[in-house]
Amino acid sequence: MNSEQITAFLQEHWYIALVIIGVVILIGAIRNWNWLCDPTGKPDSHRYGRGSRRVIFFLLGVLLIVVSIWGFVLKLQ
Repeated sequence: MNSEQITAFLQEHWYIALVIIGVVILIGAIRNWNWLCDPTGKPDSHRYGRGSRRVIFFLLGVLLIVVSIWGFVLKLQ
């Protein structure tokens, strides 16, 4: 597949990519992965701690999954 085919597929089936991203973020927040939840060395790392980032990413993952399911249901209609 070339980049044009991939782009066309993602434009047609955007909810598939969104649910995958949401699941990865959700699992990362639950499992407390360093690459997702570690605030050290990041700009504005003093604003949110590790626990706050886990909650934010958990909610973001849930939101992405809900939006992708909603998009899939609308596509079926």
